Amino acid sequence: MFSEIRVIFAEKTRALFLDASAFFAISINFILIILILTKSPKTLGAYKYLMVYIAFFELAYAGLYVAEKPTFFTKDSAFLLITNTKNSIFPRRISMFVEELFIGFYGLAMAILAIHFIYRYLALSSNIWLHTFESWKLVLWLMFPIANAGIWWFVAAVIFAGKEDSDRYLKKFYLPLAQHLVNFEDIYCIGPFYYLKDVNGKSYINWISFQGTAISLSLICLSFTTMIYFGSKGYKSMSELMSLSTVSDHVKNIHSQLFKTLIFQTMIPVLLMHIPATVTYITSFFNVSSEIFGEILDLSIALYPVLNPLPTIFIVTSYRKAVIDLLCCRKKIVPLSTAEVTNQMATQPMASTL
Repeated sequence: MFSEIRVIFAEKTRALFLDASAFFAISINFILIILILTKSPKTLGAYKYLMVYIAFFELAYAGLYVAEKPTFFTKDSAFLLITNTKNSIFPRRISMFVEELFIGFYGLAMAILAIHFIYRYLALSSNIWLHTFESWKLVLWLMFPIANAGIWWFVAAVIFAGKEDSDRYLKKFYLPLAQHLVNFEDIYCIGPFYYLKDVNGKSYINWISFQGTAISLSLICLSFTTMIYFGSKGYKSMSELMSLSTVSDHVKNIHSQLFKTLIFQTMIPVLLMHIPATVTYITSFFNVSSEIFGEILDLSIALYPVLNPLPTIFIVTSYRKAVIDLLCCRKKIVPLSTAEVTNQMATQPMASTL
């Protein structure tokens, strides 16, 4: 009885944490979108649409995450994303699709960062390819993250789909952890399961999970290679830009702010998503994973859409000033014209001299 109460309390605490994270994530990203559309420097150009793109993605991600409340289950060679479709606000079929969509969002996030690094390098170096981010051509760039997400979704929905042997493992190890508070018929799970046992208890290698992992790791390596390559070239171009006397301090300052923002926006998902997921992949691969890895990943991923927009708000000067003015209820002071100053001086008595 006590253990059941403890599990219920832990689940309610987790649900409260996810609800709070989603509330702040949606609110902060909504504010950021308004700031980007209304307070962006004119020199920002097409980059502001990329910023809106990622902010809108994080807003949608947070909303779907709290509506679905999926959980990670990691043990031995299992690395599974599980949803109790009874707790989802969506019908069962839509709930299953949304869970697969979360895996696609993981690929979308990495591809968006790669596109940001490419744009920053092109802008800093005044490369001739910069014009490809203008007008309708920008849509073509935005299709790359969607295509990447589509591949991740295919891997999750088809290659990482559950099978009879993995279902038997979940019944044996996952349901007891949930203290039988969920019915197996209401569970939908996806993810790699590297080593399984058949109905006779004989162990075998689940090669299809290795194939799906190979595809996923290839996409991860492609995204990170792109970020490292264009990030290093962008840093070199920014250093050269800062040394030019023909470029105004205002332009230099904006480029510096945006580059710093991009670095922080890369560190946050790396620390909260990529490193925990990589550790879980490795431990699962060697058949030594534990439930704690899934619990950590479960909470860290929920924090990602909350923290990721903050560097943009606090580093970009125009956004930071707008937020401070709003919080402090400051009114914008409009300078008086010469005629107004003269009129006020004429109507006010002169101060006596000491």
